Amino acid sequence: MKFAASYSGGKESALAVHTAIQQGHNPIALITTYNIDADRSHFHGLSEEVLTRVSNALGIPLWLVKTTGAEYQQNFEAALRKAKDHGAEACVFGDIDIEGHIKWCSDRCETVGLIPLFPLLGQSRKDVVYKFIDSGFVANLTVINTDYLSEDFLGQQLTRDLAQRIAATGADICGESGEYHTFVSDGPIFKHPICFALGEKAEKDNYAMIPVIKTKYESCCPICENGNELYCDFSILVDEIACTIGLLRSHIRDTSLQDELQCICKIVYNLSTCFRDSMTLTMDDFYQLENFTLQHKKFMPNPPSVVLPMGSQAASVSHILRVKCKAMVRLLCKHGFDNTAPLLQDFTNLLSGYFYYLAFRLNKLEGVEEIKY
Repeated sequence: MKFAASYSGGKESALAVHTAIQQGHNPIALITTYNIDADRSHFHGLSEEVLTRVSNALGIPLWLVKTTGAEYQQNFEAALRKAKDHGAEACVFGDIDIEGHIKWCSDRCETVGLIPLFPLLGQSRKDVVYKFIDSGFVANLTVINTDYLSEDFLGQQLTRDLAQRIAATGADICGESGEYHTFVSDGPIFKHPICFALGEKAEKDNYAMIPVIKTKYESCCPICENGNELYCDFSILVDEIACTIGLLRSHIRDTSLQDELQCICKIVYNLSTCFRDSMTLTMDDFYQLENFTLQHKKFMPNPPSVVLPMGSQAASVSHILRVKCKAMVRLLCKHGFDNTAPLLQDFTNLLSGYFYYLAFRLNKLEGVEEIKY
C-alpha cells in the first residue's frame, strides 16, 4: 500500500516509516508542518534547508505544509488530499498511545478518505525507544522541556544509557509528554547520514533548544587562494573535469545516470572558488558520491582483474575522468596534504574511484567485453 507519512524529523516518525516499509508499504511523501511565523517546523524546530536534506537522504519527497496555528488543521487536510491524488491510500503516524493525538490523526484521514496507519500503536514506550536505538537510528536531543529535564541532556545522542538516565529523572523515557524532542540524522531507511552541527542554545519559556544547522567547509583547500600556483592549477583541473563530465553525460542514454552525472558535476564545480565566494563541499556530498560509487562497484568483474582502459565510448571517457581526478589528488600531494582539508582529500580520491567503477558498468550496459591486461 502506498502511504504518505506525517514526518516531524524525530524518532517516532522515523521509526514509524521504517516499520511501515518493513510491513510491505511504500512511501510516496513526507508531510511536515512548518510554522510560518517561526520559519521552522512545528514542534521540532527544523529549518526548510535541513528538512530538504533529510528528504534527500531518505529518497522520499518532502511536502512542507506552511501554515499558521489557526489554519493548521485545514492545511494538513489539504496535504492529505494531495497525497491521495498522488496515489496514497494511507497516512503513517508515529503516535503510540495518546488517545487525543490518535483521534485527531484518524479524523483528518477519515475526512479525506485515507487509512490512518499507526505502526507503533500499543507498544510500550520503553520498547519503542529501544527498538529505535537497536535498529541503528541516530538521533540527538534538540529540544528539552526544563520542567522535566536539565539542559545537560540537550544535544546528546540518544542511546540506551541516555534513555535510562532520562527515565531515572522521572521523565517519560519516550518524551511523550513533551519532555524532549529529537532530530534523526541516520538509520536503516537513510541512504547516507546527514552531516550537521548544533548551533547556539536558545531558551523560551520552559524550553531549551539547540538548532540543527547545515555544516559546510568554508575553505576545503586553504592554500587554493587567488594568486598562488596551486589555486591556478586546481581551478583548471576542476573546470576540465566538469566539462569532461558533460561530455560523458552526452554519450549516455540512461536517464538515471544522466541525473547522477549532473549532480556530480555541480559538486565538482563547488570545489573551485572561481564559482563561489567560498568552497561548499560538504560531508553530504561525500556520502552521496560514496553511495553512487558503491552501486557501480557491484559491476566489477569477480574476481577482479586488471583491464585496459578501453571499451565503449562512454567507458573510455569515464577512464579519462578517472585519470584527471588522479591528477587532482597528485596535485594536492605535491603541495602537501597537511595544508588541505581531509574532506577534500577523501572526496578527490573517491571521485577517481567513482569513474573507475562507472567505466565497468558502462561497458556492461553497452555489452562490451573488458580487455584484460
